[in-house]
Amino acid sequence: MSRAAVAAFPRSVRGNPYCDLLYGSLAARGVAVAAAAELSPRWLVRHARAVKVLHLHWPEFYYRSRGRPTARSVTAFVTALLLARLLRYRVVWTVHNALPHEPHAVDRALRWFLLRSARLVVHAEAARAAIPRSRRPPAVVPHGHYIGCYPDQVPAAEARQALGLGAEDRVFVCFGQLRGYKGIDALLDAFGTLSDSRLRLVVAGRPATESDALGVLAAAQCDARVRTHLRFVPDADVQRFLKAADFVVLPYRDVLTSGGALLALSFARPLVVPRGGCLAELEREGCAIAYNPETPGALRAALAAAAAVTDLEPWRQRAAAAARRRAWGPIAEAYARIYRGD
Repeated sequence: MSRAAVAAFPRSVRGNPYCDLLYGSLAARGVAVAAAAELSPRWLVRHARAVKVLHLHWPEFYYRSRGRPTARSVTAFVTALLLARLLRYRVVWTVHNALPHEPHAVDRALRWFLLRSARLVVHAEAARAAIPRSRRPPAVVPHGHYIGCYPDQVPAAEARQALGLGAEDRVFVCFGQLRGYKGIDALLDAFGTLSDSRLRLVVAGRPATESDALGVLAAAQCDARVRTHLRFVPDADVQRFLKAADFVVLPYRDVLTSGGALLALSFARPLVVPRGGCLAELEREGCAIAYNPETPGALRAALAAAAAVTDLEPWRQRAAAAARRRAWGPIAEAYARIYRGD
């Protein structure tokens, strides 16, 4: 494929190195991916001769205005995609989420349109089941690891000391921006029913809304085992929270792909996760305790199972191995084949 024959939407995302890692690895293999400032008819006409492939990641970035779809933004997006087909662009959509978080009705309609307009990519075989019928089965390309993306010099004991945690504590960490769909309230409820005094739950991340923060703060007031760090975590401090953890807990209500899971594995930390989407395969790889989020008491039972683990080292070794298996080189090669239409 000729250089700059691919344009990414987006090429880079602040706070998430996924695109930078993917496209950096592609560039190392001779596939340059251009950054596109907009997805518009004017841009498509101007670049029709040089660019052959449009690679979408989060389409809602391009049809939502200030977080919500509007008639104008949706019309512009659909018009651009229809024109792209007329101009014979190949459209590739990496389906990170089956639907945007907190979806609107128009999101479902646009998903139907994209399913019939793009070459789909998902991150695991299990994710295919969440994709309705499309022109052809989605390609499966794993989500890559984040090994080496964040500083990793702080020993685990030092990380715990900095967070006021003891060496003998069994520490669960819920890390990332706090938003309703992530199920933090269910985690707090389940954790509160466990009586073990050595347990600690660290909730770290910036709340999306004031109500997201209030529930966590109320739980911490009622249970001294709950520790809160409700603010943005700089890259240099990510290691402190993850290396202090025995298990990273991601209690999503609904999930297809989780970059947070790959981040935890990249720090050799096992997981407690719902048995859904791409996370289901992590249970089979022995680096996650999974539960059915629809089953009452299942999250509590998973936390109790994690608390009962006596030897964490094999879990950490399997977590690290799972991360290493998701190296960016083979992922970039798979995308290069998809761009060529293989």
